[in-house]
Amino acid sequence: MRACLGDQASIIRTAWVYSQHGNNFVKTMLRLMREKDQLGVVYDQVGSPTWARGLAETVWLLAEKMASDMGDVSEKIGSKSQTPIYHWTDAGVASWYDFAVAIQEIALEQGLLDKKIPIYPIPASAYPTPAKRPSYSVLDKTSIETATGVQPQHWRSALIEAVKGISL
Repeated sequence: MRACLGDQASIIRTAWVYSQHGNNFVKTMLRLMREKDQLGVVYDQVGSPTWARGLAETVWLLAEKMASDMGDVSEKIGSKSQTPIYHWTDAGVASWYDFAVAIQEIALEQGLLDKKIPIYPIPASAYPTPAKRPSYSVLDKTSIETATGVQPQHWRSALIEAVKGISL
Protein backbone atom coordinates (compact mmCIF):
# COMPACT_ATOMS: atom_id res chain seq x y z
CA MET A 1 0.00 0.00 0.00
CA ARG A 2 2.75 2.43 0.94
CA ALA A 3 4.52 1.82 -2.39
CA CYS A 4 1.41 3.01 -4.24
CA LEU A 5 0.20 5.78 -1.94
CA GLY A 6 3.36 7.02 -0.25
CA ASP A 7 2.79 9.13 2.86
CA GLN A 8 -0.94 9.31 2.16
CA ALA A 9 -1.47 5.65 3.13
CA SER A 10 -3.06 4.70 6.44
CA ILE A 11 -4.42 1.47 7.84
CA ILE A 12 -7.56 1.46 9.97
CA ARG A 13 -8.34 -1.64 12.01
CA THR A 14 -11.76 -2.24 13.52
CA ALA A 15 -13.82 -5.02 15.09
CA TRP A 16 -17.35 -6.27 15.67
CA VAL A 17 -18.85 -4.14 12.87
CA TYR A 18 -22.62 -4.08 12.33
CA SER A 19 -25.14 -1.99 10.42
CA GLN A 20 -28.76 -1.93 9.33
CA HIS A 21 -27.73 -3.65 6.10
CA GLY A 22 -26.19 -6.97 5.15
CA ASN A 23 -25.45 -9.89 7.42
CA ASN A 24 -24.06 -9.10 10.85
CA PHE A 25 -24.43 -10.01 14.52
CA VAL A 26 -27.20 -7.50 15.27
CA LYS A 27 -29.41 -8.59 12.40
CA THR A 28 -28.72 -12.26 13.09
CA MET A 29 -29.65 -11.87 16.76
CA LEU A 30 -32.87 -10.04 15.87
CA ARG A 31 -33.82 -12.79 13.43
CA LEU A 32 -33.04 -15.54 15.96
CA MET A 33 -34.94 -13.70 18.70
CA ARG A 34 -38.02 -13.83 16.48
CA GLU A 35 -37.54 -17.47 15.47
CA LYS A 36 -36.30 -19.17 18.67
CA ASP A 37 -37.65 -19.72 22.18
CA GLN A 38 -34.22 -19.16 23.75
CA LEU A 39 -30.65 -18.36 22.76
CA GLY A 40 -27.20 -19.25 24.01
CA VAL A 41 -24.60 -16.54 23.35
CA VAL A 42 -20.86 -16.55 24.06
CA TYR A 43 -19.91 -14.75 27.27
CA ASP A 44 -16.13 -15.23 27.34
CA GLN A 45 -15.15 -13.26 24.24
CA VAL A 46 -14.97 -9.52 24.84
CA GLY A 47 -14.67 -6.64 22.38
CA SER A 48 -16.16 -3.33 21.32
CA PRO A 49 -19.20 -3.36 19.03
CA THR A 50 -18.80 -0.88 16.16
CA TRP A 51 -21.61 0.73 14.17
CA ALA A 52 -20.59 0.98 10.52
CA ARG A 53 -21.92 4.54 10.26
CA GLY A 54 -19.62 5.82 13.02
CA LEU A 55 -16.70 3.98 11.45
CA ALA A 56 -17.45 5.47 8.02
CA GLU A 57 -17.75 8.98 9.46
CA THR A 58 -14.40 8.61 11.21
CA VAL A 59 -12.65 7.19 8.15
CA TRP A 60 -14.02 10.09 6.09
CA LEU A 61 -12.85 12.64 8.68
CA LEU A 62 -9.39 11.09 8.82
CA ALA A 63 -9.14 11.14 5.01
CA GLU A 64 -10.20 14.81 4.91
CA LYS A 65 -7.65 15.72 7.59
CA MET A 66 -4.90 13.83 5.81
CA ALA A 67 -5.76 15.56 2.53
CA SER A 68 -5.88 19.03 4.10
CA ASP A 69 -2.74 18.43 6.16
CA MET A 70 -0.90 16.96 3.15
CA GLY A 71 -0.31 13.73 5.08
CA ASP A 72 0.97 15.40 8.24
CA VAL A 73 -1.70 13.79 10.43
CA SER A 74 0.70 10.89 10.93
CA GLU A 75 3.21 13.25 12.60
CA LYS A 76 0.85 13.58 15.54
CA ILE A 77 1.47 9.96 16.47
CA GLY A 78 4.92 9.26 15.10
CA SER A 79 7.22 9.32 12.12
CA LYS A 80 5.87 9.98 8.63
CA SER A 81 8.24 7.31 7.38
CA GLN A 82 5.88 4.62 8.67
CA THR A 83 2.35 4.02 7.50
CA PRO A 84 0.15 4.90 10.47
CA ILE A 85 -2.06 2.13 11.80
CA TYR A 86 -5.20 3.40 13.49
CA HIS A 87 -7.80 1.49 15.50
CA TRP A 88 -11.45 2.51 15.60
CA THR A 89 -14.38 0.99 17.46
CA ASP A 90 -17.20 2.45 19.46
CA ALA A 91 -16.37 3.15 23.11
CA GLY A 92 -16.99 0.62 25.84
CA VAL A 93 -16.53 -3.11 26.15
CA ALA A 94 -19.00 -6.00 25.97
CA SER A 95 -19.10 -9.74 25.59
CA TRP A 96 -21.19 -11.21 22.77
CA TYR A 97 -23.68 -12.14 25.49
CA ASP A 98 -23.83 -8.54 26.80
CA PHE A 99 -24.29 -7.30 23.25
CA ALA A 100 -27.13 -9.77 22.55
CA VAL A 101 -28.94 -8.82 25.77
CA ALA A 102 -28.67 -5.13 24.84
CA ILE A 103 -29.93 -5.83 21.31
CA GLN A 104 -33.02 -7.51 22.73
CA GLU A 105 -33.65 -4.76 25.32
CA ILE A 106 -33.39 -2.01 22.71
CA ALA A 107 -35.44 -3.89 20.09
CA LEU A 108 -38.21 -4.47 22.66
CA GLU A 109 -38.17 -0.77 23.66
CA GLN A 110 -38.41 0.26 20.00
CA GLY A 111 -41.16 -2.26 19.18
CA LEU A 112 -39.01 -4.28 16.79
CA LEU A 113 -39.58 -7.46 18.82
CA ASP A 114 -42.89 -8.66 20.28
CA LYS A 115 -41.59 -10.81 23.12
CA LYS A 116 -38.59 -11.28 25.34
CA ILE A 117 -36.84 -14.64 25.16
CA PRO A 118 -34.30 -16.09 27.59
CA ILE A 119 -30.68 -15.51 26.56
CA TYR A 120 -28.16 -17.76 28.28
CA PRO A 121 -24.41 -17.18 28.54
CA ILE A 122 -22.35 -20.01 27.03
CA PRO A 123 -18.57 -20.48 26.80
CA ALA A 124 -16.88 -20.04 23.43
CA SER A 125 -15.93 -23.71 23.57
CA ALA A 126 -19.65 -24.56 23.26
CA TYR A 127 -19.94 -22.55 20.04
CA PRO A 128 -17.25 -23.73 17.62
CA THR A 129 -16.41 -21.48 14.69
CA PRO A 130 -14.19 -22.03 11.63
CA ALA A 131 -11.79 -19.31 12.84
CA LYS A 132 -10.42 -19.15 16.37
CA ARG A 133 -11.47 -15.88 17.96
CA PRO A 134 -9.51 -14.03 20.66
CA SER A 135 -11.06 -13.83 24.12
CA TYR A 136 -10.15 -10.11 24.35
CA SER A 137 -10.23 -8.03 21.17
CA VAL A 138 -10.57 -4.49 22.53
CA LEU A 139 -8.51 -2.03 20.46
CA ASP A 140 -6.62 1.05 21.70
CA LYS A 141 -8.09 4.05 19.85
CA THR A 142 -5.68 6.67 21.21
CA SER A 143 -3.87 7.29 17.90
CA ILE A 144 -6.99 8.01 15.84
CA GLU A 145 -8.53 10.07 18.65
CA THR A 146 -5.32 12.16 18.71
CA ALA A 147 -5.20 12.50 14.92
CA THR A 148 -8.87 13.45 14.45
CA GLY A 149 -9.90 14.92 17.79
CA VAL A 150 -12.95 12.63 17.69
CA GLN A 151 -14.09 10.57 20.65
CA PRO A 152 -16.19 7.50 19.79
CA GLN A 153 -19.69 7.23 21.15
CA HIS A 154 -20.50 4.37 23.49
CA TRP A 155 -21.51 1.19 21.68
CA ARG A 156 -24.92 1.10 23.41
CA SER A 157 -25.79 4.64 22.24
CA ALA A 158 -24.76 3.70 18.71
CA LEU A 159 -26.82 0.51 18.91
CA ILE A 160 -29.94 2.47 19.89
CA GLU A 161 -29.55 4.64 16.78
CA ALA A 162 -28.73 1.70 14.52
CA VAL A 163 -31.72 -0.38 15.63
CA LYS A 164 -34.03 2.55 14.75
CA GLY A 165 -33.09 2.04 11.11
CA ILE A 166 -33.66 -1.72 10.99
CA SER A 167 -36.80 -3.21 9.53
CA LEU A 168 -37.43 -6.93 9.76
